Amino acid sequence: MPAPLRSLMVILWVSCVAGAAIVGFLSIGWVTWVAFVVAGLIGLAIGVPAGLWTAKAIKRDDPAWPPRRLQRQRR
Repeated sequence: MPAPLRSLMVILWVSCVAGAAIVGFLSIGWVTWVAFVVAGLIGLAIGVPAGLWTAKAIKRDDPAWPPRRLQRQRR
């Protein structure tokens, strides 16, 4: 079964970190394809662990987790 919360958090983190990195690179005048590749790698390196941690934190701190429809299926 796919993990939609985990996937969503990873995608959001990677996109935000890579976007911030590319804005930073472009603002200092580094306008080459290498800047985009480096920004993507920075996004992956920081975004994947952060997204996984965020998903675990949401599940850990939410007393109603897992959703009720999943609890009914497990019985």
